Amino acid sequence: MSSPFKIGFGIAAVIIAFVIWRGFVETKGNHLEPTGKIGKIRAEKVDDNEMIAILDFSINNDADVEMVVRGIEAEMTAADGATVTGSVIAATDLDNFFRVYPTIGEKFNPPLKARDAIPGHQITDRMVGLRFDVPEDVWAKRKAVTLRIEDKTGPVLELKK
Repeated sequence: MSSPFKIGFGIAAVIIAFVIWRGFVETKGNHLEPTGKIGKIRAEKVDDNEMIAILDFSINNDADVEMVVRGIEAEMTAADGATVTGSVIAATDLDNFFRVYPTIGEKFNPPLKARDAIPGHQITDRMVGLRFDVPEDVWAKRKAVTLRIEDKTGPVLELKK
């Protein structure tokens, strides 16, 4: 190969790499990668084998696009390593729960529910109520609680405490 061909090929490769890199940089805000953290977990025994947990958390959506909640799942990791799936309590039922169990405290944030939208470039504080079919002593010795929030386009935010 001739030297001018090698130089031309090298310049073309650098230009193509720059164009591809520029495309990734300019579309970075279109990629939904939410973050967040669980701030507080409050729990109340409602039966011998049933605990209701209220999770207060924040979601940070740094993207240019809004996050629309498709689904919410939760699980608790017990002291022995077993996982217990929690059931999400409907937002309308949470009002009754706070009224019947005032010892749980006040309702600090609005509940997160399916089809809620979190606008881009915003931090949102929310809560969710969860029902776990475990005795109070199992709940008290738990290792962690994991909350998964799935966006309608596929990304999943996993919060753990």
